[in-house]
Amino acid sequence: MKKKYFTYAGIVAALILLGMFVSICLSTYPFPFLPPSATIDPVTNTSVDENNMLILTGTTTLSWYANMSVTLSSCPLPGNCTGGTSSWDEATIIPVADGGRNRWRSEFDLSSHTPADYQITVATYSSGSNYSLIQGAPIATGRFTLGDDNAGPEAIHKRSPVVQPYIRTNPLMQAGNTLIITGITSLAPATPIAWDLHTVTNITAASPGESQGTTVVIEGTEGVNRWSIAINNGTPGPGQYQIVISGNPAADASPTGAVSTSLNFAVPLNTGISGNTTGKPPGSLHYIAIDTLPDLHADGVYVITGTTSLPAGQGLMMNVYPAAFENGSYNFSVNARDTGPNATFSETEVGVFSGASGGTLVVNGTGGENLWSFDLATYKFAPGVYLINVSNDDFDTTTMTRKYGDLFSARAVPVYGNSS
Repeated sequence: MKKKYFTYAGIVAALILLGMFVSICLSTYPFPFLPPSATIDPVTNTSVDENNMLILTGTTTLSWYANMSVTLSSCPLPGNCTGGTSSWDEATIIPVADGGRNRWRSEFDLSSHTPADYQITVATYSSGSNYSLIQGAPIATGRFTLGDDNAGPEAIHKRSPVVQPYIRTNPLMQAGNTLIITGITSLAPATPIAWDLHTVTNITAASPGESQGTTVVIEGTEGVNRWSIAINNGTPGPGQYQIVISGNPAADASPTGAVSTSLNFAVPLNTGISGNTTGKPPGSLHYIAIDTLPDLHADGVYVITGTTSLPAGQGLMMNVYPAAFENGSYNFSVNARDTGPNATFSETEVGVFSGASGGTLVVNGTGGENLWSFDLATYKFAPGVYLINVSNDDFDTTTMTRKYGDLFSARAVPVYGNSS
């Protein structure tokens, strides 16, 4: 019996060793049977990008599909990081082609963080019942100092994002014999804006213009201000037109420092929605509208704005997701190669999931239109076509169910690769 016992034990041991050998040979990680681990790259001023986002990076033995979190905790006292504020982010794990350790990346908006010492904690996590988060034990920790103006050279500092001056036009509307043109701008309230309407013949705008005028910028929300032009009585007859709108950020003499935009349109107006804007439906008294969108790139921060007939204080829900979800052509990928920084998807290609969701409140506007805004960061977006959907839906956190409202506005928009 003993001889047979040892024979069976030897066979079992050999099978176990063979299985471990095969697993090691097929694994993309050098030590698949060891506990997960990670490293944190040094945090320097170069870790803060032009959007004032802190980009944390490092390596890990975790696979690309693992759940990994990064937590920033402020330290009220030197060496004591308990009792301070904390923020959490789900890390993106990027597979490495040569079979070495994978890379990870996480982003934090520094605008909400005060100067202090901070602890970085990298850990795994899982989901419990009722969508609860179960945080695992730390697999790496690090520290850095977010300094003020008097901090030493070892500290990192916030950056002030630079907003390039712009003027954008929304879809045109017509009320009787009045042509209504609205838009958004980075120019300060009370800044004069000039407009010049031209007829277009053979793709060329006539000069001089058919009519001209001025208006002023009015205050909007989140630094996105507004302007409006009403061309009364002299509404142009049927034909092709171009309107040029321009202003001066420094309020100096034109054309020095001027910023402008132009829009070609036909009269009678085409009320169909086209381009990358969703305007107020003609004649609608109950609506949500999305302002003209800028060109969106990965690794960017944008303020998406719009108008609505809903009262101030009303909650809105924003969802941004691959447009291919709408026609059912989107497929989840289980190939690690599809999750790299150059991964893309279209309406017919296999892609990796990325998107954003959140809520915002309607604020008071002017002229019977209230305003809304939503901060959109695209650091975790793969390039591709996305659908931006704003609605008055609500989410019941008690029952974890979505309660549908009666209004929404949607726009498909491309997100391009990193522009840097």
